[in-house]
Amino acid sequence: MYSQLLIMHFFNFLHWIESKQVGSINDMSVLSFASGVISINSSCHECICMMVKTNTILGVTCLINQTYLLFSNYSLSYNVTNTSNASFHFLVLPPQEQFSTDEITTITYTSTVSCSINCMNNGTCLISNVCICTPEWNGTYCEIPVCSVTCENSGNCTAPGICTCYYGWTGSHCEHVQTVRWTFDNTFNDLNGQFHGIGYNSPTFTTGINGYGLALALNGTRNQCVIVSPYLNTNHMSFTWEFWIYPTIALPTDTTLISQCFNVSRDQCLLVMVRSDKMLFSFWYDDINGITSIPINKWSHIALVYDMVMNRKVIYLNGILEHAQYSYGSLQTALVNLTFGCRTMNKGISYDKFFTGYIDQIIYNSRIKNASEILNDATLVVHHRFLSIAPLIDSSSNYINGSWGGSTISISSGIVNQAIDFPTNGSYFQLTGLVLLGTSDWPLSLSFWFKINTLTEMTSMVHLFNTIQCMDMITLLTNGTIQVQIFNGTMNNVLLGPVMPLYLWNHVVYTFSTINGMRLYVNGSLHGSIMTRYSASNSPVTLIFGNSLLNTTCGHLNQQFCGSIDEVRLYSRELNGTEIVQLYTNP
Repeated sequence: MYSQLLIMHFFNFLHWIESKQVGSINDMSVLSFASGVISINSSCHECICMMVKTNTILGVTCLINQTYLLFSNYSLSYNVTNTSNASFHFLVLPPQEQFSTDEITTITYTSTVSCSINCMNNGTCLISNVCICTPEWNGTYCEIPVCSVTCENSGNCTAPGICTCYYGWTGSHCEHVQTVRWTFDNTFNDLNGQFHGIGYNSPTFTTGINGYGLALALNGTRNQCVIVSPYLNTNHMSFTWEFWIYPTIALPTDTTLISQCFNVSRDQCLLVMVRSDKMLFSFWYDDINGITSIPINKWSHIALVYDMVMNRKVIYLNGILEHAQYSYGSLQTALVNLTFGCRTMNKGISYDKFFTGYIDQIIYNSRIKNASEILNDATLVVHHRFLSIAPLIDSSSNYINGSWGGSTISISSGIVNQAIDFPTNGSYFQLTGLVLLGTSDWPLSLSFWFKINTLTEMTSMVHLFNTIQCMDMITLLTNGTIQVQIFNGTMNNVLLGPVMPLYLWNHVVYTFSTINGMRLYVNGSLHGSIMTRYSASNSPVTLIFGNSLLNTTCGHLNQQFCGSIDEVRLYSRELNGTEIVQLYTNP
C-alpha cells in the first residue's frame, strides 16, 4: 500500500525526546474510522505532546483542516495515502507488512516523558519541562511576545508585533519623537533625560513662568545659549513647538529662540526668531511673520505649528492666532544640533543672533496641536479635579500641584467624580507660585463649584496673598450673599452677587480684564460688573481656598468656609459668556 519510493523521500526521524523517538512522514496520512481512532480539534504539536506523554497513543495524523486522528491501536481497516500538507507522526508504525521494509528502521522507546510545566499562549510542552512556542512568543513558558522589528528608544514589546512606547516617542516601533519637554528646572536636559543640553558661555536660571520652578536665563551680550544633542529629527513631518519667553531688553533686529541649521538653503534650516520685535518662523527663505510686538519684561506664550499635509505654517501668540500661510516645502534639516537662544552657523560649528531674556517650558510635539489645545496651554494656569487617586495633582500643562491642611479631605460626591471638603476650622486648599495672577492688569478668570454645608458668619472662600499684598477675592456674607473684590491700587472695588443656598452645588466665575473690568458670573449668568484696574505686586502670589490661614495683615477675614469645592480652574485670560455657560453646563 505504501511505496518504497515514498518512504525513501519523506520518511524522517525527529530528535530524541528523552528516551522516546518520534518518527514523521510528511505529505502522507493514515486514515481510519475503526475503533481505537479518535478525531479531535486541537494542534499538531499538542497531539504529538499527548502521544509522547502517554502510553496509549501510537500515532497521530495531522490534516490541513486542523483535524487530528489519534491511533491507540492499528486495525486492519486503515488507508495510507499521499496527502499534500498532511503529516503522520508515530511512536510505533502500523503493521510493517503493509510497508516496504527496506527503508524502515525498527523504532523502540523505553521511558515516559514528564511534561509538568504550563506553557502559555498556545505553546506546547514537547520536551520535558521545555515549552515549544509559536513564532509570536518566546521565553521559558512562551510568556514573552515577539516583535519582528525591535522596539526602539526604551519602548517595550507588549504583544506580538506591538511596541508600547516610552513617554515622548511614537511610531510602530517607537522610532519617532512625540513629545519632548525642557522645563529648565536647574537643568538643560529635557524632562526624561533623552536630549541633553550643554550651556554655551555659562547661561544661568531664574524664576520661571509656573512659579515653583526655574527658567533659562540668557545674556546675549555674553553670547550665551544652550546646545542640545542627540539630533532631533523633525524632517518631513508635522510638528508643534510651544514655549514661554520674557525679553529683558529691547531686542535687536534678529534674535534667535530656537535653531537647527546645517545649510543656509531653502527648507534646510529651522529658525524661530524675534525679528524687529515680532515672531519669525522660518525654514530659510520660507518664512512666516507675526503681526504683534513681543513686549519687554513680560511673559509671552509662543506656539508654532507646521502641518505637512496642508504644507502650512501657523504662529500663535498667547493662544491667539497671529498668522498662517503656505510653506514652500517641509523641513529637511541635516544631522546638526538643536540650539536654544542662538542660531547655528557653518554646519553647526559656530553661533550668532543671541537672545537676551528668559525662556521656559519648551515643548516639542511631533503632531499638529489644534487651536483649542494651544489656547489652553497658553492660558489655563491650573485645573484641579480633586480625583481621589490624586486629589492634589494639576491637570493642566503647568503641573502646579496643590497642598492642603487642617482636616481637608477628599469626598466621593463632587459635581464631577470627587471633590474636597472643609469640615472643621483650619481646613484649606492652597496653590502657590502663581506668576501671572500676581501681575498688574493681567486678565484672569477663576472658575469653581462650591457647596455650603453650614454658614453662621462671614467667611473667606478664596484668599489671595504674598509678602506684599493680600485680598479676600471671594467671600460669603452672613446671609449667604456672595461678594467679590479687586484692588485698584487705592482701594478694593466690591461687587455683590445673589444669596447662595445651602447644600446645593453652585458655579461661580470671577473675571477681570482692562476692557471689561471685574465681572461676577453665578450658575452661567452675569450678576454684575464694575470698571476697574487690577493693581498687584508683580510677584508670584498664593491662592487659599476655605481659610485665610490667619493672614490678617490686610485686615481681612479668618473665618472658616464650611463646605466643599470642585473643578477649580484658573485662566490667564478673561473667559467670555459662552465659555462660562459651557463650563456651567459641562463641568
